[in-house]
Amino acid sequence: MRDATVIGGGPSGLAAAVWLAEKGYDVAVVEVMGELGGMLTQCIHDGFGTRVFGEALSGPEFSERLVKKARLLGLRTFLNTYVKEVRIGKEFKEVVAVSPAGVQRLQTRVIVYAIGCRERNGFEIRLGGARPAGVYTAGMVQRLVNLYGVLPGRRIVIMGGGDVGMIVARHLHLEGVESILMVFPEAGFAGLPRNVQQCILDFGIPFRPRTVVKKVIGKERVEGVVLTRVDEKWNPVEGTEEFHACDTVVLALGLVPYTGELKLGVRMDPATRGPEVNEFFETSVQGVFAVGNLVQVFDYVDDAFETACIAARGVEKYLNSGLKTAPIRLSPGENVRMLTPQRVEWVDDADVPVFLRPAVEKANVRIVVRNREGRVLGGFFKRYVRPSTLERIEVPRSMLSNLQEVSIDIAED
Repeated sequence: MRDATVIGGGPSGLAAAVWLAEKGYDVAVVEVMGELGGMLTQCIHDGFGTRVFGEALSGPEFSERLVKKARLLGLRTFLNTYVKEVRIGKEFKEVVAVSPAGVQRLQTRVIVYAIGCRERNGFEIRLGGARPAGVYTAGMVQRLVNLYGVLPGRRIVIMGGGDVGMIVARHLHLEGVESILMVFPEAGFAGLPRNVQQCILDFGIPFRPRTVVKKVIGKERVEGVVLTRVDEKWNPVEGTEEFHACDTVVLALGLVPYTGELKLGVRMDPATRGPEVNEFFETSVQGVFAVGNLVQVFDYVDDAFETACIAARGVEKYLNSGLKTAPIRLSPGENVRMLTPQRVEWVDDADVPVFLRPAVEKANVRIVVRNREGRVLGGFFKRYVRPSTLERIEVPRSMLSNLQEVSIDIAED
């Protein structure tokens, strides 16, 4: 029986597995694809690992460093292996997986889910029109262009103004497509400011805010789209419809934690759309942990990497029968859209890292921790916050002692 089985061989899964293996624990990694590394293998732009490794790496470089560590440690890996079922027992857990070698049954004391996130698709936004060839998700475009050298089209409309859409727009521009137009319903880009500058403004890529694709036109192949203006509430503005000719539509509609394969009855957070976790990223099922973009979508891989290292510490505490106390609930307050973790319950001396997504864009604010009665327990000054940038604070554990619930707000300083 193994100490831990990590489901998912991307950056977060490998980080957790490597951390545990370095501590001498028996760990296995189960990965559905034919190689380790996850989605970063197709992200050839740099900017990854500035905090973890102290340098700006490309996605494949970041992943390769973890893969090399895993190989040096002799980690047992199961590639091309799909987890069909997980059974939770009193003494151990069983992972039932299917691979070309047949059905495998892996007995383990702990499970770490690191299955990442997925892209939202056109059906989720009720994209109108026909279903011709030429409609891709942004991730598929990255894979086609960066791994296989295949351009999806020549005249491209990108739906979405987030980081992935901007990065894909820059890649397509550098690959020499004839025209690119980005459209999004917000008043401005929803991604990181550095990507707005480096991906869009530096290359003069056209974009249209407060604009959406109403329908896709085409029979066999995309021939164009119908664009329409929208108001502040994203309602179509009557009389603003126009036809825009193109041969490709790229859906960069955002990412959602990939919880479809998490079939254990864990409690979910409707705000993050991922599983609820404690300060060591243990779910509501004891001995089952969740890390990385499965918990919530992070802006930087360095943050997802950190969650894996924190979870690995939690796995070690679980394997060594660490103590828990009555849980303290953490909830998003005023001007906070979502936060992780949702509870604190382990007996430990370390401060509690909290990741939170602001709901406002403001300068000179304080992230405030309040008790159930609204009394301020402490605050953290931030020069500027915006919804496109995830914030991280470290809450002293002593601040939470003898409490049942706290909320975290963003207030003017």
